[in-house]
Amino acid sequence: MGLIPRWHISFNITALRLLSFNLDHHWALQTLREIGPTDRAGSLEADQTDQSSYPTERERASSSRELTVYRSVGAYLAYVLYTPLYIAGPIITFNNFQYQTRRPPVIPRRTIWSYALRFVIAFLSMELILHWIYVVALKDSKAWRGLGPGELVTLGFWNLIIVWLKLLIPWRFFRLWALLDGIDPPENMVRCMANNYSCAGFWRSWHRSYNLWIVRYIYVPLGGKNRPVRATLIVFTFVALWHDLSFTLLTWGWLVSLVVIPELVAGRVLPSSLYGETRWYRHLKALGGVLNILTMTSANLLGFVLGPSGIQELLFGIRQSSSGLGAGLAGLAGVFAAVQLMMEYRQEERRRGIWRKY
Repeated sequence: MGLIPRWHISFNITALRLLSFNLDHHWALQTLREIGPTDRAGSLEADQTDQSSYPTERERASSSRELTVYRSVGAYLAYVLYTPLYIAGPIITFNNFQYQTRRPPVIPRRTIWSYALRFVIAFLSMELILHWIYVVALKDSKAWRGLGPGELVTLGFWNLIIVWLKLLIPWRFFRLWALLDGIDPPENMVRCMANNYSCAGFWRSWHRSYNLWIVRYIYVPLGGKNRPVRATLIVFTFVALWHDLSFTLLTWGWLVSLVVIPELVAGRVLPSSLYGETRWYRHLKALGGVLNILTMTSANLLGFVLGPSGIQELLFGIRQSSSGLGAGLAGLAGVFAAVQLMMEYRQEERRRGIWRKY
């Protein structure tokens, strides 16, 4: 079996770093051929004379480094084997990493301490949930027979919350380690799992560093917004196969694509720039959010929690219950109200000058 039997799990993250290095190097050479020996990285650094004008995450990722950096074995190994982010990320592009190692950002101590506190709260929350709420044991033993529809839905919801927390905790730990070392990688979980009504927005905020990697190296080269259907199908096929070579995850990837594509089409047919001020638009958008939540919850339960047979048994139990219809309608009304609250939360963020796509 070797020293590390499941080495291929960690290598999934390493493979993304290897691809990032090679593609960034390729684009740097391509830029050199197109515009000549212009030192883009040097010009970026020359314009940034103080920390108040430090380049954004996107600027650091898209700005090519000097060609000598790409030819440096030491720079390559330092990036691929960087200890705080080696096991699970967050994923940082080669260009971004090299910029920060050569010109480290100033990370206030208050930011690090507050982030450490958030990590501790998340860790303790997981401990309390696992100690007092036995949804994982119920799921693994399939002991949900005899439960009512409301209890079955709650069982699925809390299992997804635990999946969110078990990813959030290591990602925040390793990002905290990197922050202490003077490197600022992207935050992977920007919003709580339960604070999402848009499929596209959910995937921008869930494993955000991976989403940024996907957008830069796969989605945009495939056409991006100009060819969203083709790009989305290929992206989620890649995501599923990257996680594991299993039919269940491949099915999950295709289901998620089928969920995301209608939202993209609706956004083009009914853009908020034209209809956002009308009275009916917000409520229609909330109904779409309810549909998104139901389909995304089902797809993620299938892919990461219950599997195909488990999700069939869960849905069968809800349908067979005598109170299933009434509980379902009450649940839909509650989800509709929750989506309205999420939309108002985002409106308040915009009123405060915080603009996010998720």
